[in-house]
Formats: sequence, C-alpha cells, structure tokens
Amino acid sequence: MVDYAFEVCVNNKKEVKREATSLSLMFKQLFAFGSITTSISIFILIISLSYAHAISNTGDVKEIGVKERLGDYVPLDLTFKDEDANTIKLRDFFQDEKPVILTPVYYECPRLCTFILNGVVDVVNNLNSLTLGKDFKIVSVSFNPDETPGLAKAKAGTYHKSLEKHQSADLDWHFLTGDGENISKLTEALGFNYKKDGEEFAHSSVLAVLTTQGKISRYLYGVQYEPTDLRLSLLEASGGKIGSSDMLNKVLLYCYEFDPVGKRYALQALNVVKVGGVITLLSLAGFLAYFWKREKKKKF
Repeated sequence: MVDYAFEVCVNNKKEVKREATSLSLMFKQLFAFGSITTSISIFILIISLSYAHAISNTGDVKEIGVKERLGDYVPLDLTFKDEDANTIKLRDFFQDEKPVILTPVYYECPRLCTFILNGVVDVVNNLNSLTLGKDFKIVSVSFNPDETPGLAKAKAGTYHKSLEKHQSADLDWHFLTGDGENISKLTEALGFNYKKDGEEFAHSSVLAVLTTQGKISRYLYGVQYEPTDLRLSLLEASGGKIGSSDMLNKVLLYCYEFDPVGKRYALQALNVVKVGGVITLLSLAGFLAYFWKREKKKKF
C-alpha cells in the first residue's frame, strides 16, 4: 500500500511538472504573439502618422476632398508660370485639340504628390495605342502659391526622364506654378478642396481629364491608375478621335461605361451582347452573300 501511494505521488508530480511545462510554453507563445502584434500595431501607427498630411485638427477633414464638377469648364484664361518662368495661359495647352490630364499637386509635398506623379508615369508608360504628345498632354499645377518655377523645373526634369512613351517630354508634360488668385479659381472650378496646416497641405489624390475644349470629362482617384481606365477616359474626352482606329474607339466606348460607385470603367454586358449580335449578323450576311454569288456563277 505504501509503495502504491508512493508511486501515485511520483506520477502526480510528473503530471504536474508536465502541465507546468505545457503552461510555461503556452505563455511564452502568447507573449511572443503579443509582442509581434504590438510591433505590427506600432508600425501601422507610425505609418498612419506619417501619412497624416499635416492634419492637426480632425475637423479639417470635412473641408478636404473633391466635389465633382463633371461637365463644367475650367477657366482657360487663367495665367501661370511654366518651368522657365514664362507667363502662359491654360488655353495654350488646348490649341492642338488634344485632351489634357490635369494633376493638382505641390512640388515640395513630402509624400502623396510624389505617389500621384509616380502613378502618372507608370500608367502613361503602360498605355496601349495612345502616346503622350501625339494623343494627349499632361499639365501638373502646384496649388502652393509660394512655390517657384525653379521647383517646377526640377520636378519636370525628374519625371521627364522617367517617361518611356512620348514624343517630346518637355512639350508634352508641363509643370506650372501660379499666384494665389489663379490657383484658387482653378481648384474651385475643379471642385478640388485642400487645406494648409503648418508647412504642409492636406489634400486628395485625383486626376482630372479635360476635353479638347477644357470641359471636365472624368475624375480618376488614387495613386495607382489602371491603363484601361485612363485610356477610356481620354477616348471619352476626345470623342473617340485619338488613337489608331476611330471605329475601335467607338466600340470600346459603347461596351464600357464608367461606374460612379467603383470609380472605374466596367464592361456593360448588354452592350457587349448587342455588339456580338451585330458582328454575328454581319458575318452571316457575308457568308450567305459569298455562297449566293458562287451559286449564281455555277448557273451561268
């Protein structure tokens, strides 16, 4: 009996020791997981703070954003300075009747504007069938009235070198600066609302695609842009008159429509079916005409 009790006691001690070891391991794993989770949370917090765009008052967020003014015209008589400090009117960029991508940015922006301009370079380099200069132009305008043509020239030099598909970068993508009055009139016409806080500006990331007459045709949001969305926006703004094929442009514009919720172009299934039906009927008519002519020749 004593030996049995001693054996039970030993076994119990071993069981307790195993449970203690198991609990210790579990706590170590929880502690490691907690450390990782905390580290991730701190990292996300740091990133969030770094992208806060100098918003020190959360109430300012309501004053920032884009109130779309589709169908309105930007005032083309507004004057700005180009990269060489020459006075130039917006109208000068529409003389050859090409659509214009207008990007409101500021050149000393530490974060967001750089991402916007990088996104423009990337999407332009990946456009199919449309070429910067031949089919459209880009105009970047600083909404910081304190910035100078020298800053614009430096920024232009950086991004002109990054372009792969263009005719003449310095003639196709322009970087402008201006005074407060002209900047305010342009941003108001675009519905582009921003706010200065300290040395930075809080603002949205958006491109405005303008028609050949300066009418606001489409807004594209974000810092990465789909080539298909930009291509269709430019085709829409030009009335399908740019690119290699007017007929193909008309088919594309018929099959795609801009989704105002998703902020991108989407295939319209019914229109695709209609186009497919027309192509099928034309093919069938051509097939029947061919056999009718062949049978007619056999009779004679």
